[in-house]
Amino acid sequence: MSCRRIVPFLEPFSDGELEPETTLEVERHLGDCSLCVERLRLGKAVRSSVKRVVRKAEPSDAFRQRLAAALDAAHQRERETRVLERHGQRNQMLSWRTILPTAAAAALIVAWAGSGTKAPTAGRGETQEPKAQLTAGIDQILEELIAHHVGNRPEVTEPTLVPEFEREVGVPLKIPNLSRYGARWEGGSVVPVRADRRAASLRYKLAGHRVTLYVYKSSAGYPIERALAKRHVGDEQVYVGSFRGYSIGATERSGVGYALASDLNDAETAELVAAIY
Repeated sequence: MSCRRIVPFLEPFSDGELEPETTLEVERHLGDCSLCVERLRLGKAVRSSVKRVVRKAEPSDAFRQRLAAALDAAHQRERETRVLERHGQRNQMLSWRTILPTAAAAALIVAWAGSGTKAPTAGRGETQEPKAQLTAGIDQILEELIAHHVGNRPEVTEPTLVPEFEREVGVPLKIPNLSRYGARWEGGSVVPVRADRRAASLRYKLAGHRVTLYVYKSSAGYPIERALAKRHVGDEQVYVGSFRGYSIGATERSGVGYALASDLNDAETAELVAAIY
């Protein structure tokens, strides 16, 4: 099965809802395709995150209606795709960044519907409890960083082109040299994180591990340190922790924020982050 055909089966596969024959085909594909394995892993992480957020907040009627409308549109697109495939017409597979928000919306509706709690009618000026809202916002940022780490491909591989990202990111950019740790720079790009705010994404390879360093304006609203633990590496103070099976480290230098995502352990991530200048 191709990746285009496998993606719709990943969620029911994760939930054990497929027929035995289809389950075997999906397992064979996952044995050869690391990208679909990451898609499966991230899908599980999103559903887990949604469940945690749902415990802290309830939707308004208007929000529930918007989610239902989004799901209806997604289902219509799926029906149209199946019609095209039956007529032998190829249709480009939706990117997993498009599929996952839809899955998250579905999970929200199912979770709220199953809770038996009636959605409150929000009055004018009512807002979500600040702490829950902040936690959900940080989780969303971390989800974005992991998604870009797993699925993003560098736009440029020539180091001299990286400074051109400065206009979009809003801070001076240079590629930190991590070669003393065996890390080799592979390329860079600009990625959206949290609405219209952007960060530079710098990709490294370290002993077979992928390492992504994000560089952004520290005043742009990326408070991920609040979800991480403070740690000292020599004289440097950094923040590090695990999220969805990945290690995340963060620090700040003269108004420039740095966040690092990898599948290294937290001690190795902390050391790499502390070496950034």
